[in-house]
Amino acid sequence: MPYQITRKKVKRGLQIFSIISFTSVLVIFFLTRSSETAQALHRINPLYLMVALSLIVVDWIGGGYRIYIFGRVLHPGIRFKTCVRANLGNYFMAAVTPAQTGGGPVQIYIMYSDGVPVVEATSASLMTFLSTVFFLIIAAALTFGFKGRAPLLGHLLTHLFNWGIFLFLFIGFLVVLALVFPGMYRKIFESLFRLLSHLRKKDFFKSGTWASSIVDGVDRCHQQLVFYLRKEWPTFLLGIVLTGALFFTKFLIAYLVVLGLGVQASMLDILLLQVVITLINYFFPSPGGSGAAEFSAAALMAAVVPTQIITFYVILWRLFTTYLSVAAGGIVILHEFGRKERLELESGFNGTGEKFEEDRVASI
Repeated sequence: MPYQITRKKVKRGLQIFSIISFTSVLVIFFLTRSSETAQALHRINPLYLMVALSLIVVDWIGGGYRIYIFGRVLHPGIRFKTCVRANLGNYFMAAVTPAQTGGGPVQIYIMYSDGVPVVEATSASLMTFLSTVFFLIIAAALTFGFKGRAPLLGHLLTHLFNWGIFLFLFIGFLVVLALVFPGMYRKIFESLFRLLSHLRKKDFFKSGTWASSIVDGVDRCHQQLVFYLRKEWPTFLLGIVLTGALFFTKFLIAYLVVLGLGVQASMLDILLLQVVITLINYFFPSPGGSGAAEFSAAALMAAVVPTQIITFYVILWRLFTTYLSVAAGGIVILHEFGRKERLELESGFNGTGEKFEEDRVASI
């Protein structure tokens, strides 16, 4: 089943992302503004903001390198420049599609358009995603252990903090369970889709449907994970470490923004709050987590950042961690549209829908 990316879809997604983000910031501003807001802005230290700005480039290059280490396992000729472009394209499409679903396909497409076979491109993309999930599960568990250290205002935010950790740990548990026991998930999905097919008088599980794609996707992730754990475990471990470094860079940007606004705070406090904000937003259904990211950041970071400048924190934090990356990714996507009016990628491992090459995973 092909995943198609058209100019119309991109434009609509970008509009939704922009409207939700702008409206969220506007609401936060009206709820938190005060007569002291203008005076507080005089305490801004641009040096910290310049350092935060430089870390964005580190994030772009580091994200590309993470794709590169996975891509070169099956395709040694993959170019580092291609991986950086794929990473930026991912940023953009994740921001303009619900629940960030467009990021992976466009990442694969950019590698494929530069000569990387879809088998290898899909492998690199899948392992990048899995390394992110595994790191966030570890981060959620560690944050749960340190949750008593996090500065929180009121019982509501305490519940939000705990809920964010619990929700991601639960989702992470389901993901790991699916990877370890894909057969169990296949049987569950088959039973559900057969029941749905019977009730709706339509075959939801035939080849090429979204239902079969979900189950096939679980099988492919399992194959990839087993292959890397058996044959390329140092690469997978390195991928998790790099993922941790990339997220630390994002969390450090938040800390630098706080310092740049003239607020003194504990780095550990900021890190704990940033982990939970990330966990809350990672699977949020809006494009790029828009709305949820702004409001969760404003709510949780209010324990550290004075209310009168929380809006400016949210704007700068989203600018450095999301908006600039989306803009850079947009340039990459526009270049791809310049080469082809419609970007299209088969949902299988290659254009013919064949499975992962048997000689690559003979040990599985």
